[in-house]
Amino acid sequence: MKLLCLLFTNLLAFFLVARVRRVVALTLVGALALTVVAPPARAQIGIGAVIAAATAVVKLINNVIGGLLNAVRSTIGSINSVLTQFDNLWEQVVYPLQLINRARALVSSMIGQYRGVLTALLQINVSSAQLPNPVALESVMRDRSAGDFPQLTNAFGQTYRAIPQATDAHPMERDLADIDDALAMENLKTLKASDAMVDQMMNAAESIEDEGVNMAPGSAPYLAGAGMIASVKSQAMMQRMIAAAIREEAARVAHDNTIRKRNATFSAQFRTDVETMFKK
Repeated sequence: MKLLCLLFTNLLAFFLVARVRRVVALTLVGALALTVVAPPARAQIGIGAVIAAATAVVKLINNVIGGLLNAVRSTIGSINSVLTQFDNLWEQVVYPLQLINRARALVSSMIGQYRGVLTALLQINVSSAQLPNPVALESVMRDRSAGDFPQLTNAFGQTYRAIPQATDAHPMERDLADIDDALAMENLKTLKASDAMVDQMMNAAESIEDEGVNMAPGSAPYLAGAGMIASVKSQAMMQRMIAAAIREEAARVAHDNTIRKRNATFSAQFRTDVETMFKK
């Protein structure tokens, strides 16, 4: 806005000065034409006449140019007054510089107080396993990466072992072991994806904070929109984690019920075997 007003002022001043130049040029041409085209008779030529003619020309020029210059100065002064009022409006009402600077100072203060603390909390090492296989599994579980699922599967198998062979366990026991391992792996993979998502959300939050320090007036809605989008993504990941926890709970209930069913099956088989033994 201010740049457009300054451009308008310069153009107006240019046109006014151009007008002054045209008037001066026409006046001088007219004076010279009177001198050249209609020269006085020889008897009338004298120094007094020349001085009188020059004085008349200068007076005419001063009268014409003086009025135009006064008009130019008055116009420029009015424009400067309007520009000053616009500056005061934008800097004191629309985008108050004092309040903007206070907001930037607040953002900088919050970054200094909390960013380092949060980063340190997220980097605390809570690993506790001691044996080689559990250490490898715990390490890949907590590496906050979603690109090494094969390593997770291998470490999980080394720690919790493979499913027993059909000759070594009842089919129900093998089914329970298989579904329990599957659900555990699913939740671990979801957890690793969630950790990676948390890192991305933290980076997005830090970027929004950094932009908040240097943002231009009027850009706050864009930063707010970016923050809301990041919040929605974070909520979506939280919903996925809640769904994983619900699946785990459902699987636990089903596991307990399957154990009861297995006990009932084994009891029925035991009664059948006892009856058969006494009949013999």
